[in-house]
This record gives sequence, structure tokens and C-alpha cells, in this order.
Amino acid sequence: MKPLSPVFAELARRYRRSQAGRTGQAIRVGPVQLKEVLQSAGCAEGDAREVAEGELKEAERVGVLELVRRNRRVADDISDIRLLPEKEAEFFRHIGGASPAEERQALSEQFTAARGAAVPERWRNGWTNFLEQKSQAASAGDSVEPFGRPAGEANAELLTLLPKLLAWDGESLRRFASCVLCGDSKRLEQLAGKLEVALEAITAGRIRTLDDLGIIPNPRSVPVHGPLRLKLDGEWLDFGRLHGAYRLSLSDIDRAEALETSASRCLTVENETSFHELAKLRSGVLLIQTSFPGSATLALLRRLPSVFEFHHFGDSDEPGFGILEDLRRRSGMDFQPLHMLRGRVPAEQESLGCPTLPSWPFYREN
Repeated sequence: MKPLSPVFAELARRYRRSQAGRTGQAIRVGPVQLKEVLQSAGCAEGDAREVAEGELKEAERVGVLELVRRNRRVADDISDIRLLPEKEAEFFRHIGGASPAEERQALSEQFTAARGAAVPERWRNGWTNFLEQKSQAASAGDSVEPFGRPAGEANAELLTLLPKLLAWDGESLRRFASCVLCGDSKRLEQLAGKLEVALEAITAGRIRTLDDLGIIPNPRSVPVHGPLRLKLDGEWLDFGRLHGAYRLSLSDIDRAEALETSASRCLTVENETSFHELAKLRSGVLLIQTSFPGSATLALLRRLPSVFEFHHFGDSDEPGFGILEDLRRRSGMDFQPLHMLRGRVPAEQESLGCPTLPSWPFYREN
């Protein structure tokens, strides 16, 4: 295909941005100055200008645009260029490209064609309605976010992935799911923002993130230390016998038939280094390492006795107190700050670069 000339490329760009180009509704498009178009197209002088003016005159001769002259008797005295909405198809055919109307139609048809994709029955209506809305928006020249214009491979990739995601079952790390779905371990992460916008719209907010599908960036687990027993498959596992910290997965917390602890206090610790130092004391306090709590942390907290004392040991800055408030709100537990001083950082923290460890009396169980 012959490359599009600079002057026609600039005119096409301007027309697409006009109301007539975006929606097909306008009956007129305002004239544009020849000088302005030539400068934007990079052909305002010399041979490039001569070629551009020759192309414009030929387009005028075949009737696909109008040239406005200051002196009608002087052919080269061109001041403005006028594109005609009623000649849109002819103009774009003349310059060798698809017209905006054809592009809107192709985009609308791309959404319509995707309605036949296999999606789980519970999402069928949401999927169909979503695509119908996008098809209508494409025809009207409205936004089709998170998709782009014109129809193309980028849209096709999203429309292929969305049904697969709606049918995803089970928990997997994001890079593994990306390999399975995209053949590329990083592609799903790159498209996550667009996919999540579409998933939320299709499912009426029931799926907002890839995490909601079980496609997670990191394993859902929580670091723990202290006396804790889980009954799994009819047998008790005593994690309190371990000297070091251990991790519990969300799936094991959820499937545990029972959970017991001999501790009367639970301490969540923001700083991982402090958590491991406190674990060495083997004090009998149930320790949980967490910043803003994930699903595994919350699942464990909700299975602990409500008569527990709940404390949080975090940084004495605003993010640290933000974690404390988030723990209270999302767990429903009355977490109290431990060695957290709002508005200032303890001298020991400043000098050592890490939070001061809670004093020993805190660990004396009654």
C-alpha cells in the first residue's frame, strides 16, 4: 500500500478529531488554514510544499475536498482547506485509508462478534450486556474504555482473555496464570488494569481484581509464631512445638476443622525483622507478622478467640497507624497500639533503624 502523504495524514487526523469524524453527526467541518496544515505536516517549504499543494489540487479536482482561495482567479492563492462530511467516504478512499464511519462500524462488529465466546452461565448476561454497551458506544463514537480505537489486535487480545478469566477456577500465582492464558509470564500483569476495569463492569462489581479470581501476585499465607494447633483431616497439628516462625496458607486456615491456642494475647508485628527477633524469645504470645492485612491474616484473626487481647506493634509514623486502623476495621478486633508513639519516632528506632522491641513484662502470661 502506498504510504499516506504527510498533508493527507494531517487532514485525516484533524477530521477524526472533529465531531463529524468522532460521531458522524455533524453536517459541517470548519475550514483549516493551509499554512497551519502544511506546518503541522512538515511540508511548509520547498519541494515538499509544492508536492502537498499538488495533492490538494488533485483532491479538489475529483471532488473530495474544497480549497478556499483569497482570489478565485488565482489557482495558487489557497488560504483554507474544507473537508466535507458528506464526502467522508470518498476522501478516505482517495487517500487510501478507512473512513471514521468504517472504523466505528468495524469496532462495533468486533464487540458483537465476541458475544459468542464461551463464558460461565452466571456471567452470560453480564458478558452479553457489556459487549452490547461497547458496541453501541463504538457506533456512536463514545468511549469504549478499557478498549481502544480502532478495532485491532489489542482489543482482540482483551476479548479473548476475558472469557478465560471469567472461567478461571482455583488459586494460582499470577505469573503461572499468565503463562497458561497468554503464553507469556508477564503479559497478564501488563494488562491487569484494563482487564480489571472490564471484569468489574461485566460482573457488576463482584470481581474487581485478578486477586478476586484467585490469580494472586504472591501466595496467600501469613507468618506466625507461637502456640497454635490446627485440626486437619481429623488430626491435630501442633505448630507451637516449632522454635522458629512458620507460614500458614489461606487454604489450610479455611479448611481447618478446628483451631486452638493456649495464648491469651495476640501481637501483630509490622516489621519482619522485629517479628523474627520476637519469635526467638518463645514467650507464649501468638505473633503474626503483617502490614496491611491480607486475606490469610484476616482469616486467621477471625478464627481466634474474641476474648484475646489484640495488640499491634508497628512504626510510629502515619502509615504505621494506618495499618493499625486497617487491622481494627477489617478484622473487627479491638487492636491496641504497643510501643507506638504518634507524632514522633523513638530514639532507639532512629539510632538502630528498626522498631524498639516491646519490653519483657508484656510477655508474662497470666
